[in-house]
Amino acid sequence: MRLIDEISAGKLRELYWHRRMSSPDIAKIYHFTPEYARALLRKCGIKIRTKSEAKRLFYNINISEKELERLYLEKKVSSPEIARKFKCSPGLIRNRLREYKIPVRSIQEALPLSNTPKYPRYNFSGNLEEKAYLIGFRQGDLHVYQARPRTIVISMSSTKHNQIKLFESLFSKYGHIWRGPKKGPHGEKEIMVCCYLNNTFNFLVEKKDLIKYWILANKKYFAAFLAGYSDAEGSFCLCGGNGVFNLRSQDKNILHQIRAKLIKLGILLRPAQLARKEGTRDITGTISNKDIWGLWIYRKDALLKLAELINPYSKHADKRRGMEIVKNNVLKRNEVHNNQEDRKYYKLYLAEGIKI
Repeated sequence: MRLIDEISAGKLRELYWHRRMSSPDIAKIYHFTPEYARALLRKCGIKIRTKSEAKRLFYNINISEKELERLYLEKKVSSPEIARKFKCSPGLIRNRLREYKIPVRSIQEALPLSNTPKYPRYNFSGNLEEKAYLIGFRQGDLHVYQARPRTIVISMSSTKHNQIKLFESLFSKYGHIWRGPKKGPHGEKEIMVCCYLNNTFNFLVEKKDLIKYWILANKKYFAAFLAGYSDAEGSFCLCGGNGVFNLRSQDKNILHQIRAKLIKLGILLRPAQLARKEGTRDITGTISNKDIWGLWIYRKDALLKLAELINPYSKHADKRRGMEIVKNNVLKRNEVHNNQEDRKYYKLYLAEGIKI
């Protein structure tokens, strides 16, 4: 090459690596093409920058080790997403990971992070009354688990159309709903519904026999929780011509907390009773894997107060219909008996320390 004698290898190295000039810039100084400049660099045994290195150098792309660790290890952000954030190539990010000796994920670990969901997902609204309702409903009817680092799966199955409809109304605004047929434990036809949500719904993953303090401390949040829990596990019905509300589940502590809070709100009811022992069968033949406990409300004033409490939040069409039937039953009985005070369980309430 003609100019190799005019430009020493040391001078090229100084311009290219020490002064960080680009091959086009070097070409301008010596009045030849960038291609010729790169050929000259190779001839002199000078390593050519990769595209990622060039972008980082000439577009001020810089990411510290601390920031990269935070994004990649703590936040579980994929290298393509980090690259988009810093407007560089994923290869540059992977090179920086290796430079900083940050362990790079395997393909199996990386795929769930880099894959874009087929359907859009939307963040939870943040409304605390809605959150309390969903927690209550989840405690009773939903199966929830973290499928991937960024995916929470919520599902349920039922033979009841209104139960499926309620699920869809709760979650369709946040993610795509899948539904399909499923056989129940006794061969009955059920409908299974499933929704894939983002991590703003991680508050539904945990399931404990406990109502959180922030729910118990606020009347509206408690009412919303109880409405969701009742939509899943409770029912208003007529028994012997009289209205009654019952709530059955395996969550003995939650039932205890519900009763204590209802008594504070002036809604009187007896402690949770054992409804069915572990290992026994119900009328459908299903064997219970745990003891099932129940709460019952019979008093007319308690039923009216309960309906007033959860009516603004209850969403299940069948449960709302039952609530209206019981409410009308109580009002009619009050009319017939001239609003006579309900004395049912009066002595038991007193014995249990409940002031009437």
